[in-house]
Amino acid sequence: MASPLATDSPEEESTDVPEVTQTETRTAVSRLRAKNTAPGPDGVPGRALVLALKELEPQLRGLFTACLEQGQFPSVWKEGRLVLLRKEGRPADSPSAYRPIVLLDEAGKFLERIIADRLVSHLCREGPDLDENQFGFRRGRSTIDAITRVRALAEETVSRGGVVLALSSPTPSTPYPGVVFGRR
Repeated sequence: MASPLATDSPEEESTDVPEVTQTETRTAVSRLRAKNTAPGPDGVPGRALVLALKELEPQLRGLFTACLEQGQFPSVWKEGRLVLLRKEGRPADSPSAYRPIVLLDEAGKFLERIIADRLVSHLCREGPDLDENQFGFRRGRSTIDAITRVRALAEETVSRGGVVLALSSPTPSTPYPGVVFGRR
């Protein structure tokens, strides 16, 4: 006869979230050391957080751990300040003369970096096995690597007399993003 424990409740997967470590926090903040970027809506520049890290680190780690445990990303960190940067050589009255950027709070960027690093580590450690052509969420791969790969595929196809067609999506909702290679 089966044990009552085996039939009373299904086995549950552990949902424990590891605490944010000092290493994770320092890795996330290390990228700011060389940057001198404009602050987000909270007005706190990243350099200020870098300088105050020694004093703030335990509180930041506790806050980030609580966010991960509760599955919450504070809505205030999702708010940004839109800034238009003028492009040189374009008439000021033309919309194409400006490049929009959104400034976000550095604390939210820290948490995003910790989450992204955990995702990459998980994918490297446990999978799923990613295709060789997967460049996102892979250590040692960059946008430049992806562009180089697309260029090499295009050159190879054209050298064999093929035709290359690249489709690009301006928005994530467009159903046909990607690159298609074919032969004549």
